[in-house]
Amino acid sequence: MTASPLPRLWRTLERGDHEAFLDLIAGGLPGHFGSATRKNHLSSLRAYLRWTEEERRSVLNATPRDAHAYLGLLVQKHTHAPATIHNHLTRVRGLYGLLIEHGAHPGPNPFVGLKLPSNRPEEHRELYSEDEVRRLVTHASVRDRALVLLGAQAGLTGPEVLHLTWADVDTRAGQLSVLGRTVEAHGELLTALEVYGRERGHTELFAATGPVFDLSSEYELRKVVYLLCRRANVPYKAWRALRNAAGLRLLQRTGDPRAVAAQLGLGTLKAVEVWQKL
Repeated sequence: MTASPLPRLWRTLERGDHEAFLDLIAGGLPGHFGSATRKNHLSSLRAYLRWTEEERRSVLNATPRDAHAYLGLLVQKHTHAPATIHNHLTRVRGLYGLLIEHGAHPGPNPFVGLKLPSNRPEEHRELYSEDEVRRLVTHASVRDRALVLLGAQAGLTGPEVLHLTWADVDTRAGQLSVLGRTVEAHGELLTALEVYGRERGHTELFAATGPVFDLSSEYELRKVVYLLCRRANVPYKAWRALRNAAGLRLLQRTGDPRAVAAQLGLGTLKAVEVWQKL
């Protein structure tokens, strides 16, 4: 920004010309023109300017009360994405640092000192609790019981469940073949697969063919879990929450991060580290 930008900044905001406002401050923003960094900053600032206009709040005289109100909006919109909240607020805080530097805001920076939600991954990793899994299993049909336990005990991903065929299921050995790795299937999961298999004509003597589940997309898989959650009065979470429950369960049982990584087909122990902190 050039010297004494306040009159021009004020005029652009007065007429609601956010792009002109951003053009005036663009020279002080991180990243070069057209870069991902610059685009991300501009996107956050556009969202903030729209909010100030809708809420009839001053940009050039923003107060800590305004900052807290904007934080509240972001928390409401991005409840399970603390990193997104942090990124947006970092960019808006940078805007006010720039405005203060050029005398366009009286200071201090209203976005400094906000109490932000934790950005620690282990505090935000969704999973179904043991009680929730038990309620899902109790209210599930024969098919859905097998499906839920493949996520909550075997730790299969959604695509892995969709692509699982009866040729991959060895109930005699208690094993599943999943993308080149062997996944153990014992106890409750094995029983659920055997019962469901009998419904579909799959036994130790006569193997069924084709996919285990007649679900053609991840959308259909999510719909099955959503409807089951409603029946069981369990808050709906994404399929990965079942897989996370399996990872935590296996880690608690074995205490061996490498065994967990092998069972779930993880190429790194980094994901297991998150479960270790829960």
